[in-house]
Amino acid sequence: MSPVGNSNCRRSGILIVAHQENVVASVEFVLRAELHDSVETDFVHSIVGRITAETESRGKEDTGHIRGSLVQFGEALDHGIGAERLGDGISGDISEYWEHLFDMETGYPKEEIQNEFEVVDLDLLIIDYVAIYPEFRGLGIAESAIHRTIDILGTGCGLVVCKPWPLQFTPSIADDQEASKRLRLPNVSKGEAIRKLRSYWSRLGFWPLRDTGIYLLSVLQRSCDASSRDRGKRLQ
Repeated sequence: MSPVGNSNCRRSGILIVAHQENVVASVEFVLRAELHDSVETDFVHSIVGRITAETESRGKEDTGHIRGSLVQFGEALDHGIGAERLGDGISGDISEYWEHLFDMETGYPKEEIQNEFEVVDLDLLIIDYVAIYPEFRGLGIAESAIHRTIDILGTGCGLVVCKPWPLQFTPSIADDQEASKRLRLPNVSKGEAIRKLRSYWSRLGFWPLRDTGIYLLSVLQRSCDASSRDRGKRLQ
């Protein structure tokens, strides 16, 4: 079968940010998937989430965006694509995640990962970054967008992963004067920016994987923690 194009799937989630200005924020996701025979990259779907916010005084405005990928390692193995082909056939950061998290021979999570994070599914949700425009920072929108992305797109995933890296030191952003101007990224050293960003993701429940720069969140453990918090609220 020859390639016939691609498909976009839109899903949105409402985010309520409680603070003195009564901001209602939402995120609309676009997933991209090729339509052709199964190869390694068919199981990697790019994610773009457009974040908007609405206030009583200003109406609805673009607030920022979130980017990532949904990697269906489990689905690929079910379609007969072996672990070795996955490791060799997926390029860039995704191959790095595969190398550090999964056994190259079996295709299953490495023993240390399984023991620590209780991985029950092989699919992977990667969050590349979330960017919020300056006038909407400090309202909890970025954190809400991250959690909502996991709620909607993390179903069936064993892990959510990221590599915290400051946007002002990312070539695609640093070389884009319009984007840099719009985001007004902080003027701090690279080391300080990395430290603060890693601290932020740690507060969201992500754990560093040794010195790889990769941060992990177990979907199962996150669900259990959320259930425990809910039970605690009901008992209060």
